[in-house]
Amino acid sequence: MSHLTKIDFEIPKPASIIVYYKILDLLQALVMDERLAEVFAETIAAHYSNNEVSHMCCSIYNQPEAYQLVIEGEQWQEKASFPKTIEADVVKQQQLLVDMSAKSLLKLLHGRQQHVSQQRDQWKQKAGQLSLEMERQQHTMQHQSMHDALTGLPNKKHLLSQSEQLFKLTERQNLFCSLLVMDMNDFKNINDTLGHQAGDLVLREIADRLKKTLRGSDVLARLGGDEFAIILFNNNVKDAEKVAIKLQQVLKQPLECEGRILSVEASIGISEFPTHGDHLNVLMRRADVAMYYAKKRNLKISVYDVMQDKNSVEHMSLLKELNDAIKSDGMELYYQPQVQMDGHHRLSVEALIRWNHPERGMVFPDQFIPLAEDTGLIIPMTWWVLETAMKQCAMWHQDGLPVNVSINISANFLQEEHVVQRVAEIMRKYQLPSNVFSLEITENTLMDDPHKASKTLIEISKMNIDVSIDDFGTGYSSLAYLKHLEIDELKIDRSFVMGMNEYKNDLVIVQTVINMAHSMGLRVVAEGVENYEEWRVLNSMGCDFIQGYFISRPKPVDEISVWLREFYQYGVCGLGLK
Repeated sequence: MSHLTKIDFEIPKPASIIVYYKILDLLQALVMDERLAEVFAETIAAHYSNNEVSHMCCSIYNQPEAYQLVIEGEQWQEKASFPKTIEADVVKQQQLLVDMSAKSLLKLLHGRQQHVSQQRDQWKQKAGQLSLEMERQQHTMQHQSMHDALTGLPNKKHLLSQSEQLFKLTERQNLFCSLLVMDMNDFKNINDTLGHQAGDLVLREIADRLKKTLRGSDVLARLGGDEFAIILFNNNVKDAEKVAIKLQQVLKQPLECEGRILSVEASIGISEFPTHGDHLNVLMRRADVAMYYAKKRNLKISVYDVMQDKNSVEHMSLLKELNDAIKSDGMELYYQPQVQMDGHHRLSVEALIRWNHPERGMVFPDQFIPLAEDTGLIIPMTWWVLETAMKQCAMWHQDGLPVNVSINISANFLQEEHVVQRVAEIMRKYQLPSNVFSLEITENTLMDDPHKASKTLIEISKMNIDVSIDDFGTGYSSLAYLKHLEIDELKIDRSFVMGMNEYKNDLVIVQTVINMAHSMGLRVVAEGVENYEEWRVLNSMGCDFIQGYFISRPKPVDEISVWLREFYQYGVCGLGLK
């Protein structure tokens, strides 16, 4: 390495202070990091603690990768390296630092004090800027925690905070407040048809319309999904009903979204403070009750009444969660096979809806199906089942599994406007082959409005969709009337099948139904088959298909897909039935 420069210092008293600042000044001139320079200067100064006059030599060497500073005393040596970020001439100029009189030391100390003072001012300025930035970020985070990201409206947390203030003011002034809970009708269809991005645009437009319609003293919040809540200050329920009607009119005005004209309607429930409760959570639950009451009876608007609230709090909570689950694809389909008795590989599966609640666990259909039927949720639920099952049926056929799929429908579903057209659209969407999909309707449901049902079933049959009468034998249908219906299959209720080996009358009924159905050209499926003896008896009677735990329990789509592949590979013999 080459020797760039050498500096000899005579160090007067007080040695340690002079050494510290002289070395610090030297290192700063060499552009060494300030903190490292201070540490290195302290290390050198420590060698002169006895305050005696001493000699010190500083040498700077040019190495391939960096400069090296070597400082030597009479009995010690310290080294430091610094990168080649400065010119060699600058290094050589450090010879001018040899002189260090008391006057120059004071000047250096004064300059150092000014430097420290400037640094302190800069730190204060930076601290102030940092404090302002932290305050701004805190304000932003607080705003985000209290507002809905999509619409910018207050969220439920903000609504709760605002309600406490408004209710206190209302109580002091002996006034009334009303809470409106609003749920958009059939909003899932917008998401399914146009996509969630379009759905978000519609929600923003809804929020904007509501905000423009309400007063500045009212509090509008988005609760989530397509549900909104409004606190109307100094409004009793009569006033609130007038506001609700106005909101309905505003929402019904044509709305353009991605080149399509839409019309949005809502069901609105109203509760009143303090008449129906003195806390937002109580008022929210009761407004929910009124809202679902309005939805069920197609009333559009309903004020809470104790007569509406026939169910428990838990039951109503389940209702809201069910509605949310339907809207957010929180339901699931299980499939149970129906095996052909003659050993052929024609196979059907019945789609059975399940609800695996995140907190309650598996909620059984007998808990939520009646709830859905009472509240009108059975309609959107059935459409979800229909589309999901058709989509899965198409996927199985594409994978080389020619399985037929059936679903259960209600009388209300058959009476839906344009039901046939919508079913046809879904069939075209998934390009299903003919006669691979079946709709099951219970015998009692069929007889609720046989003329309407007959007309709808005829139109469905023309689309090459099979129709099956479920739970046959438990209702009061006329056999003569059944003959004129466009049906393809009868399913014998499990209560008769399970009692065949114990009750002679059940055995006779099953045999009679099978013979009668065959004479009408209908297939017969026996439900609830749980053992080999029931299989054997049904086979001897000429039953076409059986369904039950003896064949397989209902399985989720992944498991039933494996089961189907094994069946088509090995047939009935591969099931290991005993």
